[in-house]
Amino acid sequence: MTLRDQDWGLLSPEVVSDSINFEGRHPDWRYASDNRESMAAKQTEGVAYLWNLLSRNGVALLADEVGMGKTFQALGVAALLWKMKPGSKVLVMAPNREICRHWRREFETFVHRHYREPDHCVRNFVDGGPIPSARMCFKLDELVETVEQGAGHLFLTTITALSGLVKGEDKGEGDLPGKARRAANQIRRRLKTTLGDDGFDLVIVDEAHYLRNLDGGSQRVAAARALFGDEGNRLGKHNLLLTATPSHTRLSNVQGILSYFVDLQDVDLDGKMNESELAKSLLQRYGLRRLRLMEGAGGLHSKLHYRHEKPVSSGFENLPNGEMFFALYQKRLVSDLKKKKEGRSLMYGYLEGFESMGRRPEGDVDKSDGSESDIEDAYKEDFSKAKDTELLKRLTQDYFDTLNSFPDHPKYGAIVGQCLPVSFYDDQKCLTDDKHLIFVRRIPSVRELTQRINARYDRLLAAQIVQALGLEWNDERVQKWERQQWSREGFKSLLSGFDQDIELEEAYLEDEDEDGSEVTDDSDYLSSRIAELFVVKKELGGQTDCANVRLRFVKPESLFSLFLEPSSDYLDSGYRAFYPQEGSRRPDYGNAAMFTRISAWRSSVALKSALGSREPPSAKYDNELKTAWALVYPLLKSESRSKLDSWSKNDREVAENFANYLKAGMLYASPVIVELYCWFVQFRLKQKGRKERDVQLAYRNFVKWVTPKLSGSLLLKYFESALNSFEALCGKIVDHGLREWQRDWTSLKRLTSPAWYASGENSEGRQRLILGFNTPFYPNVLVSTSVLQEGVNLHIQCYQVHHYGLAGSPGDNEQRVGRLDRLFGCVNRRLKSATDRDLQIHYPYLQSSIDEDQVGSFIERKHRVEEQMDACLQVGFDKSVHLSSVEDWTQFLRTPQKRDDAPVKDPYPATFGDSCSVSYRPYAVHDNDQIFSWLESLVKKVVNPDTDYFKVIDEEGDTRHTLYLVDPKIARDGVYRHQPIFVNLEFSPEMSALIPDTAYLVSLVSPIANKSGLARFLNYSDGLLGELKEKIAALNEQYALPKLTLDEKSDNSYLYLAARIDLPLFVKEGTLQNLSLHEVQMAFDQLKAFSDELELFIHEGAQDLEPGEAASSGHLMASDFLDVDHRKVRGGKRLVWHKYGPTVGLSVDLDTDALGFVRDRLDLAEIPADSGMATLILNQHFPMVRFSQNEDGLEVGLNYPAGDLQEEESGLMELWFEYVASGLRPAGKIVQGA
Repeated sequence: MTLRDQDWGLLSPEVVSDSINFEGRHPDWRYASDNRESMAAKQTEGVAYLWNLLSRNGVALLADEVGMGKTFQALGVAALLWKMKPGSKVLVMAPNREICRHWRREFETFVHRHYREPDHCVRNFVDGGPIPSARMCFKLDELVETVEQGAGHLFLTTITALSGLVKGEDKGEGDLPGKARRAANQIRRRLKTTLGDDGFDLVIVDEAHYLRNLDGGSQRVAAARALFGDEGNRLGKHNLLLTATPSHTRLSNVQGILSYFVDLQDVDLDGKMNESELAKSLLQRYGLRRLRLMEGAGGLHSKLHYRHEKPVSSGFENLPNGEMFFALYQKRLVSDLKKKKEGRSLMYGYLEGFESMGRRPEGDVDKSDGSESDIEDAYKEDFSKAKDTELLKRLTQDYFDTLNSFPDHPKYGAIVGQCLPVSFYDDQKCLTDDKHLIFVRRIPSVRELTQRINARYDRLLAAQIVQALGLEWNDERVQKWERQQWSREGFKSLLSGFDQDIELEEAYLEDEDEDGSEVTDDSDYLSSRIAELFVVKKELGGQTDCANVRLRFVKPESLFSLFLEPSSDYLDSGYRAFYPQEGSRRPDYGNAAMFTRISAWRSSVALKSALGSREPPSAKYDNELKTAWALVYPLLKSESRSKLDSWSKNDREVAENFANYLKAGMLYASPVIVELYCWFVQFRLKQKGRKERDVQLAYRNFVKWVTPKLSGSLLLKYFESALNSFEALCGKIVDHGLREWQRDWTSLKRLTSPAWYASGENSEGRQRLILGFNTPFYPNVLVSTSVLQEGVNLHIQCYQVHHYGLAGSPGDNEQRVGRLDRLFGCVNRRLKSATDRDLQIHYPYLQSSIDEDQVGSFIERKHRVEEQMDACLQVGFDKSVHLSSVEDWTQFLRTPQKRDDAPVKDPYPATFGDSCSVSYRPYAVHDNDQIFSWLESLVKKVVNPDTDYFKVIDEEGDTRHTLYLVDPKIARDGVYRHQPIFVNLEFSPEMSALIPDTAYLVSLVSPIANKSGLARFLNYSDGLLGELKEKIAALNEQYALPKLTLDEKSDNSYLYLAARIDLPLFVKEGTLQNLSLHEVQMAFDQLKAFSDELELFIHEGAQDLEPGEAASSGHLMASDFLDVDHRKVRGGKRLVWHKYGPTVGLSVDLDTDALGFVRDRLDLAEIPADSGMATLILNQHFPMVRFSQNEDGLEVGLNYPAGDLQEEESGLMELWFEYVASGLRPAGKIVQGA
């Protein structure tokens, strides 16, 4: 077959495997054609086959079954495109904003974990992160402006944006599809004007079945057709479509999805194919469809081997009034709404009576604001109101007026009972048994279920507290508290009369925040009342006893905070020292423990970053004090201990990050805090009124009291479960790196209730819910509308899904189940065990009712079309209920089949001929040895070997940031002074994206002062800030290349205030020499003179840093603009360089109000009001560009050595300067300096 694009060529899986390792846990893994069944092999083949389809046809459809890593395969195609053509522009269109964010996370994970080597095209050499710049553009006009800026490679936008092109008054007029079509045409023209005739190099449409319905005249379809364009005028040169359900509801969906990019006449030349023949032909030509196999005990397993569908019936036994109510409802449903059983207007899951009795939770309000998330719900046919809503309201009110109570819905009781643990302390139970995913169709149902499940959990949690207090459940005080719905006032009343105080040498523990209240989720009326007892609520009377006890385990000035600290060696060692009370400063136990741990890392940077300039703790404990971590360590399984052993020895940043995660989860988002409270209460009661003033003795006695309770405890269970899933969580699920130990796990601290909900009404907290549900911590039960039906991972801890409200089609049903049926999650782990290996899929229904009729009908019809769905050839399935004559519909429920070794036949497999990999040509770049050999030769030439210090910094791993440390000696007044200079390699994706190739930055950085040193200077006398500004201005006049930076994140380092010079480094083959000796020499000379003069001025000769006293800084803090309103300084023309002595430069003036504008444009809350200091912070955030203060406002400049300026260098610097300057000013406010 003739290649569509000779420059793409063809690929084999072996060539893909040279660059990409989908088996990231095994670095040496390689694809082998005799072992094609593993998921890594299938994904590798998928990348190669999709590449070849795109090369031949320009279009490919990846239709792999759910959970097979379609996103990673698409990213693999994009990565090999960037490896071949680094400047390629790739557009991803995903359903909504959350899935766009998921793509960005997956992109970073893919590059870090699966792309083998830093190659300067896909993976950078500085931190192993992506070379391509990813830009989020949630609206199509934002996409246009971002593409026009030029600072991106990967653009992420939403399918929902297609529905929002008609705005304002235009919505009220006719022909909305026509208006959407015209708006989309204009957007495509603007994009192609910037990108060129070929448009995007690759367009990826995720969940492409969103575009399946061509009929109906929707804005979305009209806009999509116009945006993607016709043959010869496509938006994308190559187009890759992703969906697990291409025949989502009917066979015509296949041609509907592909018709945006394929002329169907090219496939059906004579127009004689029927629908089935056309679909098969399209899939054979453009499609790739494989069925998922999971590794488990005994071999590979298909879904038929572990999916277990279960009917969950509920009825009106012992509820005669409820039965009467529902009988009347069904009668009126048929008569009043004229619904016949065979009527097509009765759609699956689309009646309120199937989910509730028409009563909202107390305190519930409609929160719909018409946002994008509401559009998601509406599109997926979730509903706030159905055709029976008013009928239910009337009947419910009549019932209440007659009986003074509301009818209950038996399905609620059934599902709440399923989702509630019988006991927290069942030795045979896993924490994953408590995780449940519930899908509903009726939007208010998410809140009703959330409230009911939390209420039932409260009874269990309250029982633990009551037992700890030594009370019986039938005690009148307990019964009164329950009648008060576990209120704070009721709890205070319950505790009255108990003498539990332990007098400790500890100050009263204050509230968490300045306003005295902690932040929790909104909708407190849905929350767990018991969980709220542990939260400080100033407006509700401040702190309860529960909150006071929790604060003892949180606040570092309480010795009991030591209990949940990690061991000093992250294994089983204790602590021996603390910070004593000094004046008004309280004792500090928690930070003293951190000092002990971090100091053992032997990293002064980490220690200063964590604790500033604090000295080692001086006060000694009477005896070594152990933590819960040390007590738990010997109780762990051997593989868990081995993981901690490895972290303790090789990766203490990971161990510290895990400790922070574990502490947040236990103290805020799990029943462990209730267990801790109960232990503490029992311990206090054990004292029998005896006051213990020795805090160390009290702590040791508490540890002794708790130790025998740890075996079988919740604390132990949560510790082990959290440990085993932590690595899978970081990066894959949440934007929190595995080694980011300095970031707080704030999200977990807001997940205080056992159950919570996701709908279009709480989209801002959705990512937090996804995080929590994938941990052992709360929420245990996640109730969701269809907003979490597609594109998100919920599989790490859960194997149970409940279809409380039926999906509208088998395709939607499959997408729901696919949130859990994924590789490397809970289901996969269970398959590897000897027992309990099923994925449980529950279908609740009201027996002997229309509800059972619709569930039975759905199950039977789904069963009939499932094989067709696997082959992407499903015949029509409309969403109306078609009732069956089959009496026993439960026979159609799937139960696990016995596994055999018969091969699973893929409907549309990946195949390869002998011609693959004959013409794929990677981009030619310099290799690492060439790059570092050149840089080292330049630096050595500017160093005086007789007087200067030079050291090569060897960093572990396959990335390097700090390359060299140089200490040139500077003669002043007959003595030599030190001026250490770090030679760092930096990378800014935004800057590099402005050119077709890859550019790094060689940054020369010289330390001047830490935060305390600068403060001492400024506080010495009035007016020194003005003198400092004058000195900086004078040095800027004398030395054009250096800029002064202020790094708030390095306040304990001498690089808090530093001087730096950035030089571009090109790595395309033949461009390495653009960085010349002349440029490096001038940069070194100016930097050391600038830095030494400023250091002398600030410290008056008292400081002369030597190489051993300075540590390298973190990576470049390049900032993203918060919006995309960039404008050209000179309308796209080349900028004019001006001569400044031995340098040349660019400059523009910004108005006096520029600082406020900058604060709004950037996420830089630390920018001070003083413009002089603000410029130093801006200098830290933007490479190469120097900000300075002038009489009228701010000046932005960029200077470079004259005499050897190459075309590539000047072109990049002009684009970057224009990008930064135009992004910091409104239109018409920029004037290039003369």
